[in-house]
Amino acid sequence: MPTIKLTDQFGLDVDVTTGILSSLTKYFSNLPNLSLTNFNLKSIADLTLDNPAVTSVQAGLNFSQPVDIGLGGVTLAVNAGICGELNICVPPASGCKLFDPDPFGADIQVDSTQRYVSIKFSANAGPAASASINTLSFGLTPGVTATIANYRLFDTRPAAPSILDAVEATLADFCIPGGADDLKGLAAGAVITLEGAGTVKFSANANLLTLANPLAIVTLPLPLPALDVSAGGSVTIGATCQVTWDYQLRICKLDGNRVSLGLYRKSGTELTVSAGVSEGVSASISGTELFSTILSTVSKSAAADTGGLKGLGLPDEQIDAIQGAVKAAAQRKLEIALLSTLTASKSQDAAFLFEFDLGALGPDGNNALVAALRGDLSNLTGGSLPAGVIAVRNISTDLAQTGLTWKVNLLGIFNYISTAELIRKGTVLFEPVTGDLVITDSETAKRVSASTVNFGADTDKLRNVLAENLLITAVYRGSQTLVAPPELTCSHSYFELHASTDRKAMQDELAAATSLGLLDAAGRDALLGGQNDFGRTMVYAETSYDGNLAPGLFLNGEDPKSVEELEDAGRAAIQMIVARGAQDAYRLRAATDDDLWARMHREGQTKFGPLFPDLTAQKVGVIVADYTVIVWWANAMNSCGQKIAAMRKLLAVDPNPESAAFVALREDLAVHLAKVTSETHDEFGRPWGLVVMDQVSGSRAAARVHIAGPRFTLARERGTSRSAAG
Repeated sequence: MPTIKLTDQFGLDVDVTTGILSSLTKYFSNLPNLSLTNFNLKSIADLTLDNPAVTSVQAGLNFSQPVDIGLGGVTLAVNAGICGELNICVPPASGCKLFDPDPFGADIQVDSTQRYVSIKFSANAGPAASASINTLSFGLTPGVTATIANYRLFDTRPAAPSILDAVEATLADFCIPGGADDLKGLAAGAVITLEGAGTVKFSANANLLTLANPLAIVTLPLPLPALDVSAGGSVTIGATCQVTWDYQLRICKLDGNRVSLGLYRKSGTELTVSAGVSEGVSASISGTELFSTILSTVSKSAAADTGGLKGLGLPDEQIDAIQGAVKAAAQRKLEIALLSTLTASKSQDAAFLFEFDLGALGPDGNNALVAALRGDLSNLTGGSLPAGVIAVRNISTDLAQTGLTWKVNLLGIFNYISTAELIRKGTVLFEPVTGDLVITDSETAKRVSASTVNFGADTDKLRNVLAENLLITAVYRGSQTLVAPPELTCSHSYFELHASTDRKAMQDELAAATSLGLLDAAGRDALLGGQNDFGRTMVYAETSYDGNLAPGLFLNGEDPKSVEELEDAGRAAIQMIVARGAQDAYRLRAATDDDLWARMHREGQTKFGPLFPDLTAQKVGVIVADYTVIVWWANAMNSCGQKIAAMRKLLAVDPNPESAAFVALREDLAVHLAKVTSETHDEFGRPWGLVVMDQVSGSRAAARVHIAGPRFTLARERGTSRSAAG
């Protein structure tokens, strides 16, 4: 049998005979000589593993020459020199963990009577690492450095082996997992780990809850049509998914022929996901069936299959554009769901964990195992499992149950007879950050279209337009002049994608959650911890207002809220989104000091400088911006409240919505709303606008916040607190 020479610097010189199933013989292009560095194995070679003189040790392994590993091409390449380690884990009387700390998965407990001898080496993933013909691909990215380790378990009872025997046995039977045959010879309790960066593929279905967001524009037709919009439903979409990450492949020999295979994300590291819509359980991407299914959940009479769209007179290029927008939206929504599922998992949970009975595997099971070792879990996640395989954990199952909301924003829906008519005369877009759909009239589409994203909306422009339309819709609903089913709500949302998130940016993101009462200060501080870099994050916050809540945004009873009351609400919102001690805490001065606020009113924005003599011109400019948006918003809300009160007063004595007096009031309201929206400040589409509207409603709106990133995922929500209709 082939042998490997093992030496140390103190006279040890032994030839280790490789085992029958040894991967060293099977996959190594040549068997190198190995030497231990900084460790005198010879002096303790004859001691048993349970000898009190033996403590946990670590030594370097020096390779005498480079080694290529793989079949059908170089998968891993080990350089000459110190590229490995020999370790002996000796637990204290109370036991210990095998990996401490363990940045990947559930750690393995080592009892006081157990010992683990391990051999680990580092290698570079070669050009064949992703080749389908190579058994040892592991999903690694070519060029990355990976580590592979074998941990062999020895029990000191009834008799402990000698240290040299344990080391020789661990080296002789070193396993590189390429298939079932490589795993059959593992000793009970043995653990194999492979760590590196790479891509894993799998299949998944996601259940996405659809939600209609019907929003009005400044002018409404007369008479108003009956709205055919439904509150929403759910759509299940199938996809092929990929996740690129720093991960660990961990194989454990459980007993007999049973092994577990788990894939774990490295805690705190970035990952990227992609999802290709393939086929759905209740919908597919072929033709416009997916679009039809979505619309059927939010419209009672949607005609959105290919024939229906052509029946509306849509040209083929417009139908293609709709298909492109819906497919892009679906893929983005699935990616968000996948990212949330991965980052929301507890750090000790495997993303995927399967048990294989090697003796019961048929051809399908063997193929699934080999594919999994190549980084392709499609045969284990796409449907029923092969014989001999059990799923312990599978994030694609969590993905199917995620319940992530897919919003369909219907901008200007009240001006059309049906959703189909809005589609015929408008445009279908998607929001690139959230994947939400936008179906809007042509003029609004021109305002929000992104020139750099096919079928996409400009995130900043869309956010501001949605905020404007929320205000318009709330005004019309508050004035009792908007026909809509009572279960429909209009939503105010804030969404942002940060390529890099520092501590200040994360504090700002979490402020939306704390301001809406979805997270307390202790929870916020726990999430922030001592971190300064939170990586790539997405934040989405939303409040929803039904017809019962809308009047309370503008009125106290039947009277408009005063400018002073509204300004106080605007200042309170500043206090909620700006943390004391933060870099921008100076903004709290005007928000908390009534006398200073009154002086600011008297002096005007151009003379704020002397009121803040210790602040730079830039910081004074920020305070000017806060003041300006609060005063604008308070006056806009008050003036809208006056218009609403006048319309409600007229309807109380003359409920005819087609009377000359009512038509005149409504035309006046439309002119007024056009002026208000033309002056809308960008800040209204940001967290301040979301928070201040919630504040003025008495925090009775339904609210939810979703923050996703590599450090943590936060998902919180609250239901609507019903108030009496005004």
